[in-house]
Amino acid sequence: MAAIVARGRLIVGVDQGDYLSGFRDPATANLQGADIDVAKMVAQALFGDPNRIQFVVLSVADRADALRQSQVDLVSDVYTVTCQRQQQVAFSTDYLQISQRLLVPANSDVREVEDLRGRPVCTSQNSTPEDVLHRLKLNVQPASGISACMVELQRGRVAAISTDDTLLAGMAAQDPQVRVVDRSLDTARYALAMPLQHQDLVRFVNAVLERGRGDGSLAAIDRRWYSKVLNPVPMPPPANYRD
Repeated sequence: MAAIVARGRLIVGVDQGDYLSGFRDPATANLQGADIDVAKMVAQALFGDPNRIQFVVLSVADRADALRQSQVDLVSDVYTVTCQRQQQVAFSTDYLQISQRLLVPANSDVREVEDLRGRPVCTSQNSTPEDVLHRLKLNVQPASGISACMVELQRGRVAAISTDDTLLAGMAAQDPQVRVVDRSLDTARYALAMPLQHQDLVRFVNAVLERGRGDGSLAAIDRRWYSKVLNPVPMPPPANYRD
């Protein structure tokens, strides 16, 4: 904490390709989105200025290594909490509970997951959503990533895409020819990630998030970015502390 304050800026790992969550505005070249706003809450609490941040764009595969090598102070990037990841990085309390849902063409007759029996569904290969789809006994066609799934959907090769509703919301906001199916297939939690050895920072971030729950500012971020596409809008869950 003292080193961060002495440096005068918070270094945060983010994504720039998840529309609504973390993306670069083509008009201004600035990073925007729900995850960017959450990171700014931490900078505001540290420095009294939400813009005292150095953003570092990371791929999903590089997030844990960037934390272990102290290249960033924290990661704010739709980071799902899992038992395996908790062995690699320290997580804050959850700032958002999300749902796995479906994205289908706007004119599709799919209203429920049961309508997909026998039809191909795309998701990222070796992902948690893929496991969920297999448990539902659907015809899963995994791809290298959700963007590849979107190409398959637009070409009519799959009937639906399934992944986190926050990511689907970004796709639906950019393409009026698709829509999100409201029903949740599974739930997961997003949290801010930090190096395992920086427990002082974890406790500080947890205090910032607790204040955001109490004054409604965390919920306001979610409504700002997701309310036009998702119903219901994902909301921050109550804090669950490990100690």
